[in-house]
Amino acid sequence: MSERSEAKERRPLTPDEIKRMVIGLRGYIVNIRIGMDNPRYRQVILWFPHIPSPLKPDNLIGRIVEIRWKGKVFRGRIYRKHGKRHVRAMLEKGLPGQVLVETHNVEVVIVG
Repeated sequence: MSERSEAKERRPLTPDEIKRMVIGLRGYIVNIRIGMDNPRYRQVILWFPHIPSPLKPDNLIGRIVEIRWKGKVFRGRIYRKHGKRHVRAMLEKGLPGQVLVETHNVEVVIVG
């Protein structure tokens, strides 16, 4: 079979299949969202390097994210894409600036 016929035979993923593939996915904080006058500490730009091949960052929108740092947990929701490979998350509480310096100690996980 040619690649074209295989592409036609693939069916779209169901929401349950997407949820199973996405939960537990680990990523990184790229930066906080910075405006012209003031930074927005509740909005974070995230990158998930190991997204399974049939998924795109669009499939992460609406998912709940937990950021764990020094025994503290910051929860939020992915609400929008940011470029081709990144997404934005709106957190319930703002992140301290030290999180950006200690990125090797920060754990970002999709939990729902």
